[in-house]
Amino acid sequence: MDLGHRIVALVEGVPKRVVCQTCDSTHNYRAPKTGGKGAVKRTTKASAGPKPKRETAASKAESERVKEWEQKVAGAAETAFRRYAIDVTFAEGELVLHRKFGEGYVVEVDDEGKVYIMFRDQMRTLVHGRK
Repeated sequence: MDLGHRIVALVEGVPKRVVCQTCDSTHNYRAPKTGGKGAVKRTTKASAGPKPKRETAASKAESERVKEWEQKVAGAAETAFRRYAIDVTFAEGELVLHRKFGEGYVVEVDDEGKVYIMFRDQMRTLVHGRK
């Protein structure tokens, strides 16, 4: 089964070590399985079918948001992240690791004890600094 992993070591641009997002174990990189159930089917340009539709403004904005998230989060070491907890206080720009939402970064902190964190799927409003 192919699961989500974070690359922790690259050698000449090729992944060598990864951390499993499911069980937090570290192991050597293994390429995704091919063939069988759930395999990615490759197509040639001639058999690719109709041209895809133009990208809409909403999809462009979403792809920009994901690119920004990847720039800030994707290359960061595991030790750079702070685990989210209600009683921890966060600052703008900090990297956060949430047990349900995954990796993110703090976009904004307000005076009412709320923190706005951008995760891969969307921005979420969470509380922080509570006793």
